[in-house]
Amino acid sequence: MNTDMFVAVEATEERYRALTHQPTGIPFDESGRSRWPADAFTFRLRNEGSIRILDGAADKPAVATTSPAPKTKEG
Repeated sequence: MNTDMFVAVEATEERYRALTHQPTGIPFDESGRSRWPADAFTFRLRNEGSIRILDGAADKPAVATTSPAPKTKEG
């Protein structure tokens, strides 16, 4: 996972501090803040209002980049 694609997040209510990022398992600290990957899970929780993104840098989940398949004789 690319560490450049993390965003600062904060739980919007006390009850959400028990959440952990899935699948990484990264929890909130005692102040209710953390750094989570800028992925679909994080943005879904933001859209639901469970967390807020503090960085403001990322508006969409990071898209995984893949390298193209190697060419074969057939093309």
